[in-house]
Amino acid sequence: MIDRYFRRPLVFDYSLAILICLVLYFFYTKHWFELPKDDYSMSTTTDLSTIALTIAGFILTLLTVLITFKAASKIQNSSNNEDTPVFDLFFATSLYFQTTHLLKNCIKSLIFVALIGFSLKLLLNQCFIKYLFFSNVLGLIIIGMTLSRSLLILSKIIQLQKEK
Repeated sequence: MIDRYFRRPLVFDYSLAILICLVLYFFYTKHWFELPKDDYSMSTTTDLSTIALTIAGFILTLLTVLITFKAASKIQNSSNNEDTPVFDLFFATSLYFQTTHLLKNCIKSLIFVALIGFSLKLLLNQCFIKYLFFSNVLGLIIIGMTLSRSLLILSKIIQLQKEK
């Protein structure tokens, strides 16, 4: 299941977020709940956009550290791998490139959420501000899914570093 998710994580994340937003919009049209006040939605949009940019910075730092470790790694693809630590072997495999690709996509997704949030806050007409709630839900789900994906990747890397 996780392998299928990691093949197209952005598709899964955005599909889930859009589906939840559509369900919430359906509930809203049936008057099962009320949207929050406009000021609250505007404040939440700012908070979510700022959080998305902050988390993107942390993931960028993690990616920079991985790239730095790869540059310091002395293992070659064809070298004798018997005495090489598993974490060093990680840098010589395609897993390293998959990991960096996934982390780059996390950063792109978080920057997209932040830009959408700030853009909607700047450009949205006053009569549509109440619908900012649905954008906030979408952003919150994307941030949560991206953060959990990054933590899962990080935990797998830490498992590689454990000495047996």
